Amino acid sequence: MHGVFIGTSLMTSGLSPAAAQPVQIYGLTTMTVNSIKGAGERTELRDNTRLGFRGTEDLGGGMRAFFGLEMGIEGDAGNAGSSIRNSYVGLRGDFGALALGRLDSANPTGSPLYSQVTAIVPFAPADSGATAIGTAILNARNRTSNSLGYISPGWHGFDVRARYYLRGAPKSPEVENGAKSFDIGFNYTDKNLHAGIGFAKDSRPGGLLANELSSKWQAGLSYAFGPVAPYALIGRDTYKNTAVSRREVDYWIAGAKYSQNAHAVALNLMQRDVQSTLGGRRRRQQLAYFYAMSKRTELHAFVDRDGVDSSRRNVAIRAMGVGIKHRF
Repeated sequence: MHGVFIGTSLMTSGLSPAAAQPVQIYGLTTMTVNSIKGAGERTELRDNTRLGFRGTEDLGGGMRAFFGLEMGIEGDAGNAGSSIRNSYVGLRGDFGALALGRLDSANPTGSPLYSQVTAIVPFAPADSGATAIGTAILNARNRTSNSLGYISPGWHGFDVRARYYLRGAPKSPEVENGAKSFDIGFNYTDKNLHAGIGFAKDSRPGGLLANELSSKWQAGLSYAFGPVAPYALIGRDTYKNTAVSRREVDYWIAGAKYSQNAHAVALNLMQRDVQSTLGGRRRRQQLAYFYAMSKRTELHAFVDRDGVDSSRRNVAIRAMGVGIKHRF
């Protein structure tokens, strides 16, 4: 991602070269005009805008400190917004990297489950707004507060990511005293192949709540055959169910992305069992086109059909959109 670096002025601040710390300012803004039908019809302008700051400091002896802060901004309305996407501090060395704070896949330790998804699945066109699937279909547990994250050193394409975090009791401000979660992911990457398997486990003092997630696993891979990159990812979420809800929720997503020069097309097919009903399935299809105007600016168009719940009538949502994305 492109960014702007601001260095501390040694002449004006009087700091030594060892104390100078470059900070990168970066961001992304995506604006998409959507037409949505089902559960009401509307035309809307949706955005996915963020502004971030990150940097590192060389501590010597092969050790580096790092930090980051990334904010969500309501770019369509011009409001500052209230979303802090990540805020972390950590250390990197021969042991790998360790981060503490509010973590997501953009922090140096990555996300044990969601980083696998982003390495394998070509989103159509993004995991946000009308085409979001990371939460709706995959339950990929990307952004978590009160977290401790770790990534191992790479070894011949292999690495391990892990995260431990505190979720708290419902509506409790003392989240450190409540529910806890642990996620782990094993990954392999080479020039054409991306593969991963992940596991997660949740717990709560006094036992899980009704229909609360207990554990999950996922596995997937993608392989690029020249301009065509097919992929598949499957998983199962296990819940503390009730008599009218599911204990095991299976999901899968499959598709491919075709790229040729500045043009690309992505097709995503997916399905997830509906946990709140015993017979319902959520079936979804996406098709998107991308045109890279430069390394930082991209045009996109998409169609999306979300079946929501096959056990209910007239709940499908259909969306179409066109937009532009720019990274800075």
